[in-house]
Amino acid sequence: MRLNSQYIRTQLMIQNMLKRNAADTTVKNVSSDITAFAKKASSQAGRPSKESLSKLNYSKDSIVNHAEAFRRAYEAANDQTVEETKINAQNPYESESDIRKKILDEKYSKINAMNKTKPDPLGYIKDKYKNSNSPYFRNDLSAAERQAAYDNETEWLFKGKAQNYNMQDAAFRNVNFNGEVEAENEKIYQRSQVNKQLQALLDQYHIAIPADTALTFTISPIDYQVKVSGTDDGQLIHQLEHILQSGENSKQLFLHIMKSLSSDSAQYSKEAQQKYHTVREIYEVTGYHLKDLEVVDGRYVTPDGRDLLDVYKEELEKDPVQKKTAHFAIAHYGAELNRLAEAGYDSVPDFILSIDYSNGSLRDTGQKKSYGTGDTAWLRELKRRTGVNY
Repeated sequence: MRLNSQYIRTQLMIQNMLKRNAADTTVKNVSSDITAFAKKASSQAGRPSKESLSKLNYSKDSIVNHAEAFRRAYEAANDQTVEETKINAQNPYESESDIRKKILDEKYSKINAMNKTKPDPLGYIKDKYKNSNSPYFRNDLSAAERQAAYDNETEWLFKGKAQNYNMQDAAFRNVNFNGEVEAENEKIYQRSQVNKQLQALLDQYHIAIPADTALTFTISPIDYQVKVSGTDDGQLIHQLEHILQSGENSKQLFLHIMKSLSSDSAQYSKEAQQKYHTVREIYEVTGYHLKDLEVVDGRYVTPDGRDLLDVYKEELEKDPVQKKTAHFAIAHYGAELNRLAEAGYDSVPDFILSIDYSNGSLRDTGQKKSYGTGDTAWLRELKRRTGVNY
């Protein structure tokens, strides 16, 4: 049974009212329908709770007079997990490349319409960019810009729209573009979005982290269990671990940390990351976790004695889309399974990732570059060094 945020807020409201009235309230006999609800609330699993909750009368008198039943109902609710995913590792992002493509689409859709009014559109394009003796020749462009215009105009002429772009176009004559800067810009943007999403999650459940408190969130792979450290406040730790493990928040945070790792990260290990991808793939397709399976004659086998790779193959081939490329996945992950089976599951460390948190921002640990709020002065130096001016 997973409970939504409205349910939890209602629960907190009820608990507060019970506390305020506990001193002068005597619990009375509870009517049979309330008692039945309390039992039902503690036994249901996997069904939405709104319907059951709507049957209760939330008036102050009802809560006070039937306090014990409400307590039992909401204690049962407390044992459940809030299913609400706020954190998203990959948020929509419009890159500099995306913006440039839009500019070129607007420019060349119009030029293409004009080219097609000519008796020989391709000849006209060649005259503009390849024939220096033509009166249409564009000598106001550099050689690279003429080639870009030729590539972009023929792309539109032959395909009706652009599928490939030559970015050396005259539209960007005075703008330098650098792929490394673009990649770092996106990482910083994704961090800003995840920070907002994490704060929204904290606000939703009224969790306040004291200023200058430096926390660390450590997440294990596959099960995405979160351990919070950096404070002696046990209640705060419990609250944070609870909300981060609700829905898919911990998984999304894990993926965000992984995407934020830089080449010098102390957390990065090629072998550990390969193990993570293999174990995750097998788990998500078959439902089996490698660490729970035995190795027989150098191969992982399921509890009923089947070769795990055969189970993986069967599951892939059930999907019409995955079936087309199943042989590539089977070859790749089959080799990885054999390697782990031979070396032993624990021969390669688990890909456990951590990230720090303080003053409203996640902050990278174990690497020179951090993408947290106020931690990105290094980007200015990178832009200066690469000549990027956007």
